[in-house]
Amino acid sequence: MVLLGVILVLLAAGAGVLLFLGTAQITDTVDITILGGTLSLPPLTLLITGMVLITIFWLGWAMLRGGLRRGKRRRVEAKEAAAAAEARRAEEERRMQDEFAARERQLVEERREREQETAALRAEHDSTRSGSSPGESVVDRTTPTSANESHVDDTRPVETRDTRRT
Repeated sequence: MVLLGVILVLLAAGAGVLLFLGTAQITDTVDITILGGTLSLPPLTLLITGMVLITIFWLGWAMLRGGLRRGKRRRVEAKEAAAAAEARRAEEERRMQDEFAARERQLVEERREREQETAALRAEHDSTRSGSSPGESVVDRTTPTSANESHVDDTRPVETRDTRRT
């Protein structure tokens, strides 16, 4: 493609030189009527004006194509960046979900361990309190009875009435 472009440029330059040399010897003027007026120009001036106009046209065409290509490349890059950002967001979301699940597993494990400790303490406490007097009952205040109560570790005997008839 580049080789073809170089060949076309060389052919155009050779033809331009031949036209320049051929019109340089012509002294007759050419009359051109433009917008109601007449313009008399030598053929060499017309040739140079034509070359300049064609050069300006092709320069504008090349700039237009370059701008379109650059715009397309930017759109493609923006789509790729958006896809990469979406992938990063999805990865971050998955990582956060994994962390959340790990925390939940850890909390469940801690809760299970506390329940086991509490059950062991209750069993130990019940075995030590099994010798208490008949009028006493033990109230375990290690777990809250309502949502408003805080965790209190207070196990003490509470006096109750003996409803048994003697």
